[in-house]
Amino acid sequence: MKFLSKRFEFSGIEEAQEYYFSEGLTDGLPVVIPTESNVADMLAAVELLPGDLIADEKVRGKRFVAETIAINAVMAGCKPEYMPIVIAAVKAISASSFNFHANSTSTNGVGILAVVSGKISEAVEMNSGTVLFGHGNRANATIGRALGLIKINAYGSRPHEMDKSTLGHPGKYTFCFAENEDVSPWEPLRVEKGFSETSSTVTAFAASGPLQVTTSNYREPEEIFTIIGDAAKALGPGGTEMVVVLSPEILQHIARSNWTKYDAQEFIFRQSGRSGGDWNSTYRTEALFPDDRTNERIHVVKDAESITILAGGGIAGPFASVIGCWGGVSSVTKEI
Repeated sequence: MKFLSKRFEFSGIEEAQEYYFSEGLTDGLPVVIPTESNVADMLAAVELLPGDLIADEKVRGKRFVAETIAINAVMAGCKPEYMPIVIAAVKAISASSFNFHANSTSTNGVGILAVVSGKISEAVEMNSGTVLFGHGNRANATIGRALGLIKINAYGSRPHEMDKSTLGHPGKYTFCFAENEDVSPWEPLRVEKGFSETSSTVTAFAASGPLQVTTSNYREPEEIFTIIGDAAKALGPGGTEMVVVLSPEILQHIARSNWTKYDAQEFIFRQSGRSGGDWNSTYRTEALFPDDRTNERIHVVKDAESITILAGGGIAGPFASVIGCWGGVSSVTKEI
């Protein structure tokens, strides 16, 4: 197989690691050293040649080819069977509506959130349950990390250089999980996005860090979604999208009602809005909205459909998570 990348020889693993650190090719953690053999295994898993073009990013004119993606997947610690997900996710973040350049350079500090929906998540043993956003699952950790490394190495978005994040958040290392459709009373994300029940998809969001919300002692949908909608106000007005993850314990209560997913989206949307005057008083020193808008109801996101509701997390605990998405960016779903 004819590879495109340069070859390097090192005296050992330690020297190789130090080279990757010194050249800014890591996310600050050690990497798996990409060899011809393990990169070839990655490509074989998706039946691609090194130079096969996967996606074009239009703003900087970056071309993501299969070999580059495979190298970063190896570095992240992926297994070859994860490659179809990584490939689909690269296509998603390269779509013009995702605005990859803007969210790679903004002070807002968002990371790439990749949500996998469908049977492939079970085949590669992704986590959709306990410690959903945390450690302990190789597929979740390394698929998300591969996207972060691609952002650094293939796109050039390095901290203190192109990446101008004021704070950032831990999801910039990795932010990836599987939807747990088995505990949801509603259609899975892939169907909501227009794909078939039998398909598998990955949806990419330009996501801020998660805000955990507790709904302890509440059972009715109106009570639960009032709490979640109030928490969402912390995101501020004018966002593009919002992701809400509901735990199985919450979904058990919702399932006893006749609420549709749209009912939940609409309720959260209404609850997260407030008048322009209220937003102005919240910010205190600066009036966000002029006098002619102070009585207008202004929401965190543009409409109810901009709220993505997902099932996930451990079986114990009535917790939800509210995740804001960077303004001017739309999530993108690709079939795997």
